[in-house]
Amino acid sequence: MLIVWISRAIYCIYLYNFKYDYWKNKIIEIKIDEIISVDEEDVEYIVKYNNDKFVLYLKNDGNIYEHGQKLKILSSNYEIKKYGNPYEFDYKRYLNSKGIVSRLYCNKIIEKGDVKKDLKSIIYYIRNSISKKLDNNLNTTISNFIKSITYGDDTYLDKDLKELFSNVGLGHVLCVSGTHVLFLIASYEFIIKDKKHKKIEMVMLIYFYSISLFNLSLFRAICMEVLKNTTKFSFKKRYAITLYLVLLVNPYNIFNVGVIFSFLSVLGIHLFYNLFFSYFKVNLKLKRKFAIKIYSNISLTISSQVLIFPFLIYYFQKISLIAILSNMLVIVILNILLLNCFILFILFFIPILSTILIHCCNILSNIFIFEVKILDKINFLDVKVPKINISIMILYYLLVIIVLYGKNIKFISWKYRKNIDVTMKVFCILTVTYFFTWYIKTMYFEKYVIFFNVGQGNMALIHNNTTNIIVDIGSTRENNAGNIITNFLKAKNIENIDAVFITHMHSDHVNGIYNLIAEANVKRVCFSIPVEENEYYYDICKILREKGISKVILNEDDMFIFDGISVDVLFSTPYSYIKDSDMLNANSTVFLVKSNGSNYLFMGDSTKKTENYIAKKYLDCKKINKIKAYQVSHHGSKTSSLEYFISNMPVCSAIISADKQVYGHPDNETIEILQKYNFKIYITQKEGAIKF
Repeated sequence: MLIVWISRAIYCIYLYNFKYDYWKNKIIEIKIDEIISVDEEDVEYIVKYNNDKFVLYLKNDGNIYEHGQKLKILSSNYEIKKYGNPYEFDYKRYLNSKGIVSRLYCNKIIEKGDVKKDLKSIIYYIRNSISKKLDNNLNTTISNFIKSITYGDDTYLDKDLKELFSNVGLGHVLCVSGTHVLFLIASYEFIIKDKKHKKIEMVMLIYFYSISLFNLSLFRAICMEVLKNTTKFSFKKRYAITLYLVLLVNPYNIFNVGVIFSFLSVLGIHLFYNLFFSYFKVNLKLKRKFAIKIYSNISLTISSQVLIFPFLIYYFQKISLIAILSNMLVIVILNILLLNCFILFILFFIPILSTILIHCCNILSNIFIFEVKILDKINFLDVKVPKINISIMILYYLLVIIVLYGKNIKFISWKYRKNIDVTMKVFCILTVTYFFTWYIKTMYFEKYVIFFNVGQGNMALIHNNTTNIIVDIGSTRENNAGNIITNFLKAKNIENIDAVFITHMHSDHVNGIYNLIAEANVKRVCFSIPVEENEYYYDICKILREKGISKVILNEDDMFIFDGISVDVLFSTPYSYIKDSDMLNANSTVFLVKSNGSNYLFMGDSTKKTENYIAKKYLDCKKINKIKAYQVSHHGSKTSSLEYFISNMPVCSAIISADKQVYGHPDNETIEILQKYNFKIYITQKEGAIKF
């Protein structure tokens, strides 16, 4: 078994990393396998090319292709880059964990082929038949909600509804999982008391698994249930066999969040359910069936969370205390709703009965969503925390092992038992103390400056205790800078940005601000009036006005003092401006930022004329001194890095934020000048994010 798994792992490494070269404008034939998402601009599909799965992006022209549709397309397969930023989302590993090799972009559809029918076509036919009945009888929101909770089709699910469920710790309800299998089995056994009809139960589970398009979490639950009904294996054997099969299908499933949560929650229930329930039963002296049922559900909910708790913090950066309450309060209505949905999907072909069931589902769905909205209004129990590190996760699981098995440890001499008990208690206290110390330090006492790798563009964050300043926020790749900074802020639990300083209104310095404003509390945005007409200037002014964010127009020699950070404006328009062939770049605002006793110089896309102005005005009078890092002008272009300016600059770290493949930056001449004067050169494309 081990040899088989290793062989499979080697093949998957080859498949995901070496089998396909990256190409541009290549004609290939693909087959549509599944629709992932639909928005106003693009439709995202899973397609098969050479029987391997890829993600394909097509422009949304109103045509949504069904499963089995063959297309001949002119495509490009670009490398999925890792930028090397802290807490960066690993999109390639995410795709590989779902069995997908890479992503494709369709430049042109050359030819539409036939629709190939297979087993999935039958499943889609059933799903589409159910979908039409739901769409014809219900409003769009409820219809899509029922599809999502029953067989995991969230293609058109309302985004606000997703966020609502996530806020109260019920996000798992919207995607099919082992919970659905438990409800299905419980419902079946409630209706059919005879335990001899296990074969019918197995058929139902397989039907449900097929309708959900072979969902991985369902595979785990159904596989364990089948082994339970067909073998005399213990829980440990069933668990091990199922885990082996899941990792045999795709070894990269070890990185799949759904797999991690599914297996750990089941293991947590197995290990801790009796422990919690016994505690309630003994201490509360439970006698009534109703009370026993309530505390049984509480024990089930808590025990399922114990082992996934560190991963919940790692992936979602919050401790959702309301999740336990939410799962308790909605479990009854959810059980009834799912039972109705399951029966509907079995009897959907009976006209009158299916219509009655649809309306029942409608009523129950509205009640369920109403409950969730009430829970969201009273949701004050969530505690947001930074993303934890590996050491905390290891300590947590050591703590769990001690709680579970500490009393069973056998020693050479039992006379030392008391000392061991004390040691275990001390370890528990130290672990908790370490977590709170780390939390307080991360939240209130960290100081750093990060120059992010955004590809071709600029973005830096200056963080001093609780003060946060961003200088430039853009990239030639749309949404790239915005996604990078919002991921980082979320991971660090940073909600407030004191100020965003923009050097000039080019997209690769400013287009990430839209994402930032949507995700964080930005107090003010500071920039100069451009010397030329600029659409970003008017767009940003408009959005700041709509959001009620303070707009600060910069002037030369302005100084802004925040708690622990100061920003000095060395050059700014309109009162000073430089005539050059490239007016917008030449008139980039120049900032000198001081934090934690060090100076950082930001030149934007300044040209040699700008640098000459700065050198004559400031370098000779020694205003610019003790510089720790200097962001090289215009990404290291040959239009900047004047030798007179560099030679008079204090020797420091030179940060070049660029992607060579876009405009060829940095230029060799710039590198030579910086090396000549002993600057330590850091290029974000090579180094990733650079932290001081």
